[in-house]
Amino acid sequence: MIIKPLKLMSFPKDFQKVVDFLKSYDVNVMIDSVTYYIKTEDEQSICIHHNYDLEKNGLIALLHEAGHVLQSNNNGVWNHYKDIDDMEKPKEYNMYQFMNELDAWNRGEELIELSDLNVDSKRYHKQREEALLTYYI
Repeated sequence: MIIKPLKLMSFPKDFQKVVDFLKSYDVNVMIDSVTYYIKTEDEQSICIHHNYDLEKNGLIALLHEAGHVLQSNNNGVWNHYKDIDDMEKPKEYNMYQFMNELDAWNRGEELIELSDLNVDSKRYHKQREEALLTYYI
Protein backbone atom coordinates (compact mmCIF):
# COMPACT_ATOMS: atom_id res chain seq x y z
CA MET A 1 0.00 0.00 0.00
CA ILE A 2 1.31 3.45 -0.96
CA ILE A 3 0.60 6.27 1.46
CA LYS A 4 0.48 9.68 -0.15
CA PRO A 5 1.63 12.63 1.94
CA LEU A 6 -1.04 15.15 2.78
CA LYS A 7 -1.04 18.10 0.46
CA LEU A 8 -0.11 21.21 2.36
CA MET A 9 -2.61 24.01 2.14
CA SER A 10 -1.56 26.53 -0.44
CA PHE A 11 -2.24 30.15 0.34
CA PRO A 12 -2.54 33.08 -2.07
CA LYS A 13 0.82 34.72 -2.88
CA ASP A 14 0.67 37.76 -0.57
CA PHE A 15 -0.87 35.76 2.29
CA GLN A 16 1.95 33.23 1.90
CA LYS A 17 4.56 36.03 2.03
CA VAL A 18 3.25 37.01 5.47
CA VAL A 19 3.10 33.35 6.58
CA ASP A 20 6.74 32.95 5.51
CA PHE A 21 7.70 36.15 7.37
CA LEU A 22 5.97 34.85 10.50
CA LYS A 23 7.90 31.56 10.30
CA SER A 24 11.01 33.56 11.15
CA TYR A 25 9.29 34.34 14.48
CA ASP A 26 8.26 30.67 14.93
CA VAL A 27 4.59 31.54 14.46
CA ASN A 28 2.22 28.92 13.06
CA VAL A 29 -0.60 30.22 10.87
CA MET A 30 -3.80 28.20 10.66
CA ILE A 31 -7.31 28.55 9.34
CA ASP A 32 -9.97 28.09 12.05
CA SER A 33 -13.42 29.20 13.17
CA VAL A 34 -12.08 32.38 14.83
CA THR A 35 -9.32 34.91 14.26
CA TYR A 36 -6.73 35.45 16.98
CA TYR A 37 -3.06 35.52 17.97
CA ILE A 38 -1.92 33.54 20.97
CA LYS A 39 1.48 33.24 22.55
CA THR A 40 2.29 30.64 25.19
CA GLU A 41 5.59 29.55 26.65
CA ASP A 42 5.72 26.75 24.08
CA GLU A 43 4.39 28.27 20.87
CA GLN A 44 2.86 31.16 18.98
CA SER A 45 -0.10 30.77 16.67
CA ILE A 46 -2.30 32.91 14.49
CA CYS A 47 -5.67 31.63 13.37
CA ILE A 48 -7.64 33.27 10.58
CA HIS A 49 -11.37 32.70 10.24
CA HIS A 50 -12.20 30.14 7.58
CA ASN A 51 -14.84 32.38 5.96
CA TYR A 52 -12.35 35.15 5.23
CA ASP A 53 -11.10 35.76 1.70
CA LEU A 54 -7.36 35.20 2.11
CA GLU A 55 -6.61 37.73 -0.65
CA LYS A 56 -8.69 40.47 0.98
CA ASN A 57 -10.05 40.59 4.54
CA GLY A 58 -8.15 37.43 5.57
CA LEU A 59 -4.85 38.96 4.48
CA ILE A 60 -5.68 42.15 6.36
CA ALA A 61 -6.60 40.19 9.49
CA LEU A 62 -3.32 38.27 9.19
CA LEU A 63 -1.38 41.53 8.93
CA HIS A 64 -3.09 42.84 12.07
CA GLU A 65 -2.31 39.67 14.00
CA ALA A 66 1.27 39.82 12.69
CA GLY A 67 1.37 43.30 14.22
CA HIS A 68 0.68 41.68 17.59
CA VAL A 69 3.56 39.26 16.97
CA LEU A 70 5.87 42.20 16.37
CA GLN A 71 4.64 43.80 19.60
CA SER A 72 5.27 40.71 21.68
CA ASN A 73 8.88 40.71 20.55
CA ASN A 74 9.26 44.24 21.95
CA ASN A 75 9.61 43.36 25.65
CA GLY A 76 5.84 43.20 26.11
CA VAL A 77 5.37 46.93 26.66
CA TRP A 78 2.27 46.93 24.46
CA ASN A 79 0.56 44.28 26.56
CA HIS A 80 0.86 46.00 29.92
CA TYR A 81 -2.88 46.76 29.88
CA LYS A 82 -3.33 43.09 30.82
CA ASP A 83 -1.73 43.91 34.19
CA ILE A 84 -4.32 46.61 34.92
CA ASP A 85 -7.39 45.60 36.91
CA ASP A 86 -10.21 46.43 34.52
CA MET A 87 -12.71 46.62 37.40
CA GLU A 88 -10.57 48.99 39.45
CA LYS A 89 -9.32 51.15 36.56
CA PRO A 90 -11.63 50.53 33.59
CA LYS A 91 -10.78 53.71 31.69
CA GLU A 92 -7.05 53.12 31.94
CA TYR A 93 -7.47 49.48 30.93
CA ASN A 94 -9.64 50.40 27.93
CA MET A 95 -7.31 53.16 26.80
CA TYR A 96 -4.21 50.96 26.86
CA GLN A 97 -6.07 48.07 25.25
CA PHE A 98 -7.15 50.40 22.44
CA MET A 99 -3.58 51.68 22.07
CA ASN A 100 -2.40 48.06 21.84
CA GLU A 101 -4.84 47.35 19.02
CA LEU A 102 -4.03 50.56 17.17
CA ASP A 103 -0.33 49.80 17.39
CA ALA A 104 -0.88 46.28 15.99
CA TRP A 105 -2.79 47.76 13.04
CA ASN A 106 0.03 50.27 12.44
CA ARG A 107 2.67 47.54 12.56
CA GLY A 108 0.62 45.48 10.12
CA GLU A 109 0.51 48.44 7.77
CA GLU A 110 4.30 48.80 7.99
CA LEU A 111 4.60 45.13 7.09
CA ILE A 112 2.68 45.80 3.86
CA GLU A 113 5.43 48.17 2.73
CA LEU A 114 8.32 46.04 3.98
CA SER A 115 7.00 42.93 2.22
CA ASP A 116 5.81 44.70 -0.94
CA LEU A 117 2.29 43.30 -0.60
CA ASN A 118 -0.63 44.08 -2.86
CA VAL A 119 -3.17 45.36 -0.31
CA ASP A 120 -5.85 47.93 -1.05
CA SER A 121 -5.08 50.71 1.44
CA LYS A 122 -8.71 51.91 1.53
CA ARG A 123 -9.85 48.39 2.38
CA TYR A 124 -7.13 48.11 5.05
CA HIS A 125 -8.13 51.40 6.68
CA LYS A 126 -11.84 50.53 6.53
CA GLN A 127 -11.27 47.14 8.18
CA ARG A 128 -9.02 48.77 10.79
CA GLU A 129 -11.64 51.42 11.56
CA GLU A 130 -14.42 48.82 11.89
CA ALA A 131 -12.28 46.75 14.24
CA LEU A 132 -11.19 49.70 16.38
CA LEU A 133 -14.76 50.95 16.70
CA THR A 134 -15.61 47.72 18.55
CA TYR A 135 -13.58 49.08 21.50
CA TYR A 136 -16.05 51.91 21.99
CA ILE A 137 -19.31 51.20 23.78
